[in-house]
Amino acid sequence: MNRKYLVVCAAAGAVALLLCAVLITTPVEPSLPVIYMVYDGEKGDLSYIDSAYRGLFSAQEAMPFSKQEFAAFDDGELDGLLDGARPARPGLVIVLGYAYTEQTRNLADRHPDIRFFAIDQAGSGTRNLRQYEITSYGESYLAGVLAATATKTRHVGIILGTQSSLLEGFRQGFHDGARAADPQVVLEEAYVREHSTLGFSDPVRAAEIARAMYRNGTDVIYTVAGFSGTGAIREAKNAPGRYIIGVDSDQAALGPSVVLASAVKRVDRVVYTSISDYLNGSFVGGKTVAGLDDGVTELVYNPRFAHYNTTVSTWEGIAKREEARYIAAHTGQGA
Repeated sequence: MNRKYLVVCAAAGAVALLLCAVLITTPVEPSLPVIYMVYDGEKGDLSYIDSAYRGLFSAQEAMPFSKQEFAAFDDGELDGLLDGARPARPGLVIVLGYAYTEQTRNLADRHPDIRFFAIDQAGSGTRNLRQYEITSYGESYLAGVLAATATKTRHVGIILGTQSSLLEGFRQGFHDGARAADPQVVLEEAYVREHSTLGFSDPVRAAEIARAMYRNGTDVIYTVAGFSGTGAIREAKNAPGRYIIGVDSDQAALGPSVVLASAVKRVDRVVYTSISDYLNGSFVGGKTVAGLDDGVTELVYNPRFAHYNTTVSTWEGIAKREEARYIAAHTGQGA
């Protein structure tokens, strides 16, 4: 089914944030500023998108504004976001995900009176467009150290949703951290869908990949695949002595006995701060690159496996230093 815009909602306090099954128009209070939030997929992924929603929800709890939420699924659909009749014209549009980089830039050029905040979209930004890149090299480096420390087989793996420059930071950081902790560790990697963002929403395929890795001797897998990672977590539960490092949100609750830790990407903090900056008048366009040293990413341990922190935490300074080098080399922003 072709769904041009699907407005989404979620119940406060729900553990799983589920996409509403019907089209809903959120009432807009005319006297309040209006903010649009555009997701690059459906809520309920228990990862990246849900983290962004938590930031939006927390901001509305603390600050006065009206919100409209959208998910654009097909190429080019975002271009029409501001066309036609809407309940109210927004002053700020937050766009989540690298897949919308070009469309966000086009929108910002066509609507100079509106401010745009683009998360995980590369570029230098403009007067009304802030492009905010979150590099995940640093916490992935620590995830690599953890995997090399926790493995009993000296075989570790990484499953990525798709191939992209954004996920390259995860991949490279994990490789570098694991090899720094154990130069002889065997690294296995695979993509759920190498050339499609559908790789973030295919837990069945991720489970198949994890099963093959576990049978091949890998005992710790880093899942950088959004909702697809839940398939790998389920597979770990069925394979004694096999473990997962989660991603984006703290995923320990999805597998209390198998999720060692999660490489958390604080998209919620970034969303919250962008809204606060807009409402208090301090929003500026341009470019930001942030990561481990900025508190935007971190490795969060499942309490059951918190003892690994004693070893891994000694690598944090190295991880920050290596991340600064990675940023300088890959984004053009000096260390």
